[in-house]
Amino acid sequence: MNVVSLAALTILDAGPAGQIRAAAEAGFESVGLRLNPLVATDPIIIGNPERQREILRLLEETGLEVLEIGVFPIVAALDIGRLMPVLAFSAEIGARFIVCPVEDADEARRSASFAALCDEARPLGLKVLAEFNPYSAMPNLADALALVAAAARPNAALCIDALHLSRSGGAPSELTGVPRHLLPLVHFCDAKAPDFSLPPEELRRESRKARLLPGDGELPLDALLEALPADVAVSVEAPTERDAHLPAAQRARRALEATRAMLASRSK
Repeated sequence: MNVVSLAALTILDAGPAGQIRAAAEAGFESVGLRLNPLVATDPIIIGNPERQREILRLLEETGLEVLEIGVFPIVAALDIGRLMPVLAFSAEIGARFIVCPVEDADEARRSASFAALCDEARPLGLKVLAEFNPYSAMPNLADALALVAAAARPNAALCIDALHLSRSGGAPSELTGVPRHLLPLVHFCDAKAPDFSLPPEELRRESRKARLLPGDGELPLDALLEALPADVAVSVEAPTERDAHLPAAQRARRALEATRAMLASRSK
């Protein structure tokens, strides 16, 4: 049985508290939250006791589990000490994974940074997932596997994003040779067929705002699920322009319904 979770990016505008409310109303069993701000519009949660208490209260009231916390970019001047409060709160709310895109092009330095982050996260019970994407310093699966291998930490693994796998020129078949324990989480969505002429800024825009719900596009999602472990956690990361005007709970419900339909068809 797959855990099905609502990724923060699907309804990012709702903020962490709104994401919890919407996920619960839609019928999700789990939720992902962005607690480490990435863009200027992300709310500041860590260091704000009132907002942290609100999240704790909402999780208790709804009974939702927390699957993943984002986003933790591996940058050239990574200050892991600054990340400790958000790591500690992530552990407090029971998160399983933190997700790390990579923005440092220096392979030796980013490997050392990733390994150090794994070391700090491990006593907190957090797995550290490297996420490749084609507009980053770690653009493909091979680079992500090399990063995890270089780190050689027991809590290091990969986050496979359906869109990023496609846009990097990858295919689900490439995952069949990856050790199963390195594939605990998939970011699940659909999209049009890849256009490899798109510039990085357009790939970034598509990723953040213009994905499609599972089943609405042309990605080989059945093959992707087949290539992943049977119990992979499925985090629905599908911010769609078509639904952007809808209330957060309605967007979350549509995302869950589309994902459940695809998972049900796979099990027949």
